[in-house]
Amino acid sequence: MNGLHAEIRTRMLGDVERVPPSQRQKAHDLLAMAVALLCEDVEAGSPGTWDARKVAAARTMGHSCAADGWPLDKVLELLGRAGEETMAVLAAAPGTGPEQLRTLTETCNRLLRELLRGYQETELTPASPRSAAQEDARALLRGDAATDQGRFAQAYAVLAFRTVSPAGFAVPEFDDPAGGVLTVLCEHGGYALIPAGDEETALSRSTRIHASLPDATWAGVSWQKAGRVPAGRAEATDVVTAALAARRPPGCYLLGDVLVEYAVLTQRSVADLLVAKIEPITRNDVLLETLRALLTADGNRSKAAAGLIIHRSTLDYRLQRIEQLTGYDPTSVRHLHVLSTALTAHEAMTSPPPPLPMDEAVS
Repeated sequence: MNGLHAEIRTRMLGDVERVPPSQRQKAHDLLAMAVALLCEDVEAGSPGTWDARKVAAARTMGHSCAADGWPLDKVLELLGRAGEETMAVLAAAPGTGPEQLRTLTETCNRLLRELLRGYQETELTPASPRSAAQEDARALLRGDAATDQGRFAQAYAVLAFRTVSPAGFAVPEFDDPAGGVLTVLCEHGGYALIPAGDEETALSRSTRIHASLPDATWAGVSWQKAGRVPAGRAEATDVVTAALAARRPPGCYLLGDVLVEYAVLTQRSVADLLVAKIEPITRNDVLLETLRALLTADGNRSKAAAGLIIHRSTLDYRLQRIEQLTGYDPTSVRHLHVLSTALTAHEAMTSPPPPLPMDEAVS
């Protein structure tokens, strides 16, 4: 599928170049997400394999396009072109059957539906006047607040989160006037600014608020002085990105929890090298499942074999194949760490963006 990815993106270069310079990075991100999802479902042979992360990520991209002021027709035009080119390339590929083309059509429709839902998501109670607390939250997140006049806490835990629960969440869960919590919320996520005098208090209060949210919620936390809340917002977002790329379960994360993943993902050249190393494995479902099982078992081969319900000798054969294809021995602690990091980089670069509302909440 790597050749399919490359050919489609090459065909789309002209479309991206016609996008205004300020929006080209977003166009690249949108295209990468679309192609990854389309090719993944075709390879799996089913358009119904989307999990909560995929759904939320597609909606988040819709959110982000709306926040950046993209007209909906331009977004749909770019996605439509991606679908057309994917269909053309796939139809011309040897061995492509009608079922694959049907799967691609259904996936295109699913992608458009989810992105549209994200594009159309609005803030809770948008018709109501914003309260002074909501305006304060926006000002802090944008860096426009006068933090030296005694109106704000000296420091905050910046909690950036997204839930993929169909029910969303209710505003009263954040009603905490005595605690001074400031929020900017939309239907499926937002930001909470939680007064905290130190990092320990920041994590403790953030964890309690996260616990009140639906189970399928990822959150990143950054503790910052009031004047550095915008930097905290960016860090919290990056933390969620890294946690999702590493396939961490829904939870409340600090930068230290995902430090290796964060470091790799912020160095694109390193991430590219790692992705190239792991690609042969990502094209083989059996070997990919085996590597993930070994990582889940912290390198314990007997435990991994039991989890996969296979004989130990079968596991060892698969691990040998992984070493042959990547040059890294998964039975070595050091090499397994490299493979784990490479797999994280692959997830981040080929999967959609994380399920987290970005600028739409503070624009």
